[in-house]
Amino acid sequence: MAITLPVRFYRAVPTSNPVGLVEEPWDLDLHRTAFVELHCWNVGCPGGPPVPEDYWVDMGSPANHEAGWQIITEAILPCLQAARAVGMPVVHVQPERIGNRYKRLQPPLPEADARPTAPAWGWSPISDHQARRANRVHGEGFNDWEGWAQLDIAEPVKPVDGETMIVTTDQFDAWLRERGIDTLIYAGFCTNLCILDSPASMKPMAGRGYRCVLLRDATMAVEFPETLADRVHTQTAIRYVECWVGYTASVRDFIGACSKP
Repeated sequence: MAITLPVRFYRAVPTSNPVGLVEEPWDLDLHRTAFVELHCWNVGCPGGPPVPEDYWVDMGSPANHEAGWQIITEAILPCLQAARAVGMPVVHVQPERIGNRYKRLQPPLPEADARPTAPAWGWSPISDHQARRANRVHGEGFNDWEGWAQLDIAEPVKPVDGETMIVTTDQFDAWLRERGIDTLIYAGFCTNLCILDSPASMKPMAGRGYRCVLLRDATMAVEFPETLADRVHTQTAIRYVECWVGYTASVRDFIGACSKP
């Protein structure tokens, strides 16, 4: 069974007058495509830890979390439901702190993942500058925030039995290769951080040859008070994906494609 999904990328040539955004239809075999919910956390969500004033965590500001909750309920959840309805494999990518809550849904970790790793070349940090800087930006002692103990997936998009939980890139790669899946449809947070660079996110998976598509209405970057209204960082990160990492598609097109396979 297949669906047809319009995707787009940015063609940057000719360099003096680029073609710009190019849209093309993809015929996707549902058995070779997976829907990926990535880092949809419960901070500031009903039943989750409240957004702290003393620490900049997750999406950062209360206003960002309010916008993120709207995206979870109005965009990511409908896409997740559409993927489930059409029989597309659903994967949840989360950090170990959350993934371990769902051990029953995790495939085995490859041996390389199970071994502790030393810093490259055996180097240790030259100073504690980075840790001190992080405390200055995010709030002194933010790693000790009591809300970390309550961190979980936002209730509307939690996994159900039969879905898969992933915590590392190697684990995801092994699971995908075993099933012949080569195309990944991503939704989640944050566009300018975890969507790009966390384990099993778009850049590491694209680097291993997977076709990665971001649903551009089902994500949001960490924004600042002066950028939130226009979603400046979100739009910049989306263009970064379209030019250097993979492809994007709209929520409307994804749900429409799943409704008529």
